[in-house]
Amino acid sequence: MEKKDILRLDTPERTPPPPDSFLRDPKEVERWISGLPMANIGETSRQIFKTLVELNRVEIPSLPRIKTTELFRVPIGYITRNLRKYYYDNSFPLSAKNRKIAVLNRELYMELATGYKIVIHDMVSGEEKHLDRKLLVIAMQRTMSCLLRVLYQSVIVYDPFPGNTWRELYKLFAYAEIHQLQDLSVKDDQQKRAQSSIKDIFIQAMLFAIISPYRLRQREIELCYNLLPDWAGHVRLGIPDQMSSSPTLFISRLNSNAAPMHIELQNSPIDRHCRQLNTGGLVSLLQDTIYELSNEEAPDSPLERDGRLPPQLLEKLIQVLSTAQKRKYVRTNLNFELKLAVGLSDIHTLLKQAPLELETAATQAPDDEDIDWYKPREHKPLVHSPIYTIQSIPGLQLDSMDNPIIGETIYATGIQGTGDDLGSLPSWARVSSDSGPTEPFSCTTDNESAWGYCILWPGPNTPKIRVGEVLGIHLSANEGNKFRIGVSRWLRNIPGQSLQVGLEIIGLTSDAATVRKTDASKRADSAAKCILLPENHSSGKPPTLLTPALPFNTGDKLVLGNSDGETEIRLTRLVESTGAFSQFQFRSINKRSEEDSADSQDQESDFDSIWTTI
Repeated sequence: MEKKDILRLDTPERTPPPPDSFLRDPKEVERWISGLPMANIGETSRQIFKTLVELNRVEIPSLPRIKTTELFRVPIGYITRNLRKYYYDNSFPLSAKNRKIAVLNRELYMELATGYKIVIHDMVSGEEKHLDRKLLVIAMQRTMSCLLRVLYQSVIVYDPFPGNTWRELYKLFAYAEIHQLQDLSVKDDQQKRAQSSIKDIFIQAMLFAIISPYRLRQREIELCYNLLPDWAGHVRLGIPDQMSSSPTLFISRLNSNAAPMHIELQNSPIDRHCRQLNTGGLVSLLQDTIYELSNEEAPDSPLERDGRLPPQLLEKLIQVLSTAQKRKYVRTNLNFELKLAVGLSDIHTLLKQAPLELETAATQAPDDEDIDWYKPREHKPLVHSPIYTIQSIPGLQLDSMDNPIIGETIYATGIQGTGDDLGSLPSWARVSSDSGPTEPFSCTTDNESAWGYCILWPGPNTPKIRVGEVLGIHLSANEGNKFRIGVSRWLRNIPGQSLQVGLEIIGLTSDAATVRKTDASKRADSAAKCILLPENHSSGKPPTLLTPALPFNTGDKLVLGNSDGETEIRLTRLVESTGAFSQFQFRSINKRSEEDSADSQDQESDFDSIWTTI
């Protein structure tokens, strides 16, 4: 009689193992793992992936299977930590080789989750009297931990969540809740905490989706992911209260495959399948953290803050954890060409150049000569039941694939000025007389709103981009080199198709400028490239200055140079700061009123536009 599949988890078909297979004995598998060439990360990853796929497709009793699957956790953690350098803290689109590595890291955790799912399937589909509750709780907790890691490995390269990931998380939690298993703690030496329960992992997964990670830079995603175990203790999970209208409530539907959403965004009635996460306690914690940071003295090095989140990121998180993220403007589906420039330095160069006839750069197919043993399934955005063919696979060498990350977005979000002399600025921030010609490239819009676009980022040879990057929108060939200024607010990679970029316009006009501190050298190379956004009379926005991310702070006195000459200014308000730029309000000063101006600084940050959905 065929067993009834209660949970309907995605698991592959299995056949009896060969008589000489070492996978039937956990001790043999342990000896095999201990003999892997760990110094050769490429060969190790190939053998681990191949063997784990084989394990998940042979019939093995539940106890030996879970013991064997547990042995793969440490080497997979080692592999993913060593391979992350090929896509972490990087710009997008990724090269073909780096993208393969990113997908491989995600597939390793999907296969690891599959090993535990098979144990769950065999146990809940069998006779209840033979059910080992302890073994089942371990398998469920491990599966959910792996699925949480799959979510992270997707978000860190801005891929959509793989298909059925949320459905399986919901099914496992619902089953655990019915059978009172959700609060039982399981030892987990690979987590930040020594023990965690099914409920703990479920809350962490919900929080990870709620913080809108596709709107964060990679370093911000990493910081938030590492803090999930701590944050989980400050939120409350329960059955929705029909009378509650708190702005810190988020709803998960256990009978769906959708990530949790704010209660104000629910289109269907709240029913018995819904669970409610109240983030009010976490919001209070983050607010207290901001208050503590505001009362601390500035650290010696702005790059080290004991792993704590920078104030601007804390502000973003507070907003997204306590409000529904609704669009401010109607979105219209329009497809037309835009000419874009990426980065403060390139836009500055273009603004100063004589008008050019813009041409679309030709694209070439990416070089894809390595990792030929691994073929990502990029033809489908959603991944369902993985199927692999195991055959003779050539060796994999990754040691020669290092390539330096070059660009101007190399610093963590929220870092403010160092106060160092501008002579120590990196070359991309200085004014150079021998800058090579820079040309905008063509993008196609997917849709537009009053103050932004969703852009389809073409080809592998286009400029690299990150969340929070400055973008210049060329107005028209008839108007010369004039640019509107925008910021990339979110990235979303559609596997097998293209990269989508959400662009918010922050300036309708712009002007190339330079700034140097009043006491700095007057040499040309001591000035920093900046972009001046003039006052917008229609919206009432004052003039602002886009500067490199590091050198300046609110209150600094600078000499601003542009086409109108030089003016002495004081930075009065930090509007926004990312790893690519800082945006300041400023006012002109004269020597008679310097001290009076210093007393009227306004250091509040304006985050109203940062989380606008394009």
